[in-house]
Amino acid sequence: MNETITLNNLVLYLYNETELTESVMVQKAIDQNEEIAEEFYSMAAARDLIDHSLIHASRSSINSILSYAMLTAPLHKKAIA
Repeated sequence: MNETITLNNLVLYLYNETELTESVMVQKAIDQNEEIAEEFYSMAAARDLIDHSLIHASRSSINSILSYAMLTAPLHKKAIA
């Protein structure tokens, strides 16, 4: 990796958390350095997979979570009282 671009820079850029000057610097590094570009696009793909899995939970997963919540909710109320 380029010594002026860190993984932290890439993460911040990926989530649009960089100032304009840093954004320009990171994008230039992505455009000019194959290793940096590979790392950045790998991180972007991982983010997209995580985002997709969080948005599209299966109905059975949701039902399991709701069932567990219903089972443990009375226990939580007893502990508070």
